[in-house]
Amino acid sequence: MATHLFLASTPFNMLTAAIVAFDLPEQDQAILGLIDQPPQQRPFVDALMAWQESPFTSIQLLSNQAKGKQKRRIRQQAFSNIDQLLQSVSPDQIYTGNDRRIEFQYAMHKSDSSMGVYLDDGTYSYLGGKNHWLKDRLIDNLVKKLAYGLWWKQPPTIGGSDWIQQAIVAFPDAVTEGLTKKQLSSLPHNLERPEFRQLAQLAIANSGITEAQLQHIDALLLLPHESVVSQQTQKKLITWLTENNGTTAFKHHPRSQLPEGGDSSTWGLPDDAIQVPGGLPMEMLLPLLGKHCHLAGDVSTALLTAKWLRPELDVTAFCADTTTQSWIELLQRLAIRVISPDSNRTTT
Repeated sequence: MATHLFLASTPFNMLTAAIVAFDLPEQDQAILGLIDQPPQQRPFVDALMAWQESPFTSIQLLSNQAKGKQKRRIRQQAFSNIDQLLQSVSPDQIYTGNDRRIEFQYAMHKSDSSMGVYLDDGTYSYLGGKNHWLKDRLIDNLVKKLAYGLWWKQPPTIGGSDWIQQAIVAFPDAVTEGLTKKQLSSLPHNLERPEFRQLAQLAIANSGITEAQLQHIDALLLLPHESVVSQQTQKKLITWLTENNGTTAFKHHPRSQLPEGGDSSTWGLPDDAIQVPGGLPMEMLLPLLGKHCHLAGDVSTALLTAKWLRPELDVTAFCADTTTQSWIELLQRLAIRVISPDSNRTTT
């Protein structure tokens, strides 16, 4: 029997941890450690705690968000919590969506016999990230070692540090060069399990949207944050929604701010479209959407998430003038329909 410790900070991290945990041998033990959690209540975490069919034998809060003057104290408390956990269990594998997380590196440092596993966390897996040789690889690396200890290891790219031996990703053939040297395996396709539907039902319980409404949506538009979308792209997105037949719906970006005293009509959205609460994690809606649902939005990780967790869904991305060629090539490679910024030309 093996013990698996999953460290997760976001709803997506928690969901992929559960996807992998359900695929483990029946006799293995899976533990979920929540890290970098904000102080305010999070409906998804509440749903996770109430999830009776969870694959985890234990779910523990290991760290809160560390900012400002309290950062050092909160980090020390996180280390203490991890020490206590490791005194009770000896994980054979420790999983993370980001090997820059101090909680993951500390846990690996304290468990020198554990294997480090990277869980797909989005675009960094396929496009990599900018990493300046002086600022990141030298200065930041030195500062981290002085602050935490010589055990700190600076990843050349997310998932690429020496702590990581294995990477579980949605598309192993498309990973960035920094991950090709790891032992690669595919993220299991098991989101259709009834347990995930139960979790999704818990997540939307007090949201104002019903399961029946989500199941009958034919076209769902994922709106970008208003600070990053051009008028041209916004117009195309709304036109796409209005031209769709059947039941249409839209979802604002989780951090969007509607005008005070205003409503969604100020965005030019159709009056008969269903508004899906923006605060709901997109990952939690996926188990409840029908196979006929067509998703669209600007270029974003949310579209990638939808495609790799529900590959049968029809997904369309509207590119902007600033969309890089690497992004476009990735979308096309993953069978996401791409609409160019200068026309209605569609490529796949």
